[in-house]
Amino acid sequence: MAKLWKYGMVIFFITALLLHNEDQFMKGIMETPQITFELTLTLILSACLWNGFLNIIEESGFMNYFAVLLKPILKIIYGPIILKDDIYSCLSSNILANLLGLGTLATMSGLKAFQKLNQYNLSHIPSREMLTLVIINTVGLTLFPSSLLMIRNQFHSQNLYQFYPYMIIISITILIIGLIIQRVIDHE
Repeated sequence: MAKLWKYGMVIFFITALLLHNEDQFMKGIMETPQITFELTLTLILSACLWNGFLNIIEESGFMNYFAVLLKPILKIIYGPIILKDDIYSCLSSNILANLLGLGTLATMSGLKAFQKLNQYNLSHIPSREMLTLVIINTVGLTLFPSSLLMIRNQFHSQNLYQFYPYMIIISITILIIGLIIQRVIDHE
């Protein structure tokens, strides 16, 4: 990767010299650290905000109401293993973190759920429920894509939500296709 970066910079510099864009090249190099810092700071603060929001949801007991609403859907997706309370709480918090667009928190709760599922797995091959969890986390279906909205806001997007319908349609389509493929492969 270091070689790619080094050769890329040489090629970009030579291209800038040939096209007489040295000033724009140097300006871009000088502005990049500040832009990167601001973007990183925005994403970290956004994650802290939504992590606090998720903690408030869990502490207030709203998670229990959410879990009751999710139980029929999760039972269809995951099957009878959802009746185990420890797995159900991990999976429901994972789904909530995904729906709120909390990628890092969804990963953490997904790993916790995966460990719980692994405790009930008797073979060395991942179970159907484990694969389903991986598919759901990979798709990352979210109703409020907080990180993406923060990035679009950071770069002064004219319409923050213009991508939203496409994102929902694509996410749901990929989720359905992924689950169908996984079920077909699982039956073979």
